[in-house]
Amino acid sequence: MPAKKLFRAATIVCLFISVGCQSTGNRSLWQTFSNDPQADLKDPERLHLAYAKLSEQTGDYATARESYETALRQNQQTEEAILGLARLDLLAGRHAEAERRFIEAVEVAPKSPLTNEALGQFYLTQNRYTEAAAQLQRGLAVTPGNKRLRHKLGIALARGGNIIAAEPQFVQAVGNAEADYNIGLILYEQGHTAEAEQRFLQAVLKKPTLAPAQHWLDTVRQEHEAKGLLAFAPTRQSSAPVAAARPQSPTPSSALPAAAQAPTAGDVPPSAPSIIPTSGSAAASIAPVHPTGLNPATMNATQLEQYENSLTPAERAQLRVQLQSGNFSGQ
Repeated sequence: MPAKKLFRAATIVCLFISVGCQSTGNRSLWQTFSNDPQADLKDPERLHLAYAKLSEQTGDYATARESYETALRQNQQTEEAILGLARLDLLAGRHAEAERRFIEAVEVAPKSPLTNEALGQFYLTQNRYTEAAAQLQRGLAVTPGNKRLRHKLGIALARGGNIIAAEPQFVQAVGNAEADYNIGLILYEQGHTAEAEQRFLQAVLKKPTLAPAQHWLDTVRQEHEAKGLLAFAPTRQSSAPVAAARPQSPTPSSALPAAAQAPTAGDVPPSAPSIIPTSGSAAASIAPVHPTGLNPATMNATQLEQYENSLTPAERAQLRVQLQSGNFSGQ
């Protein structure tokens, strides 16, 4: 082996020994190697792939591209190298080339959740929600237990305007209250603040400990108060910090629990309340007083307190009469 290549191989090994088990998302850098370091030295494709990933993570994109291309020369069917080059093309603004590579990776490994998620995520970044949903559904068809795919499918459907189909995907991926929270975030970022308020309220009532939902409920209500468009009664004072200006909504994927890495085979479920976009000041009047599917008679004390705080004095008085009589018709 020429001295230059030998030196580079030794450098790669030293780099990975030095980083040890440093975390890089859901995997460690060390996990890119086998349990036998000697075997890695005999596997140039794997070695160059590991070096490419390290270079990409540290921002050395030129070296990363060179190493991904070297790994591909070792094996043209290396989907991780193809995906790596696709990511670098996307970062460089070469969207057509990035799409070609993402599609190529899926063709090389059609049953891989990694390739299906990557292509679906690419379509999401391009606001091509119909294509994103179709690709993520194809991924779920071969790996139905993958909660990451299901969660992103929920995002694609919701951002594409299909709240009814998105809701059960979120429920299966992250849970009932978290599903309302995710949908609320998407509605909020789309400017449908009255419907977002309703979703945040439902999330809080279903799960009072879901602090981000309470924070965003308070935030939306403050915006409505400022605009005179309050759809619900003002909430009690919250300890959560609220920015004076309209805050930037976090991405819905932030609600996905770290442990939720694998889902349930899923199919589009029972009907859920549809979200009807509104315009102008009419947004204030569309939200129902009582959140869908919730029965005050079965709430615990904390949930009931949250619920009462969302009502006007007249509605609160009516609720107490109903609680005493046990009559909740129309709820």
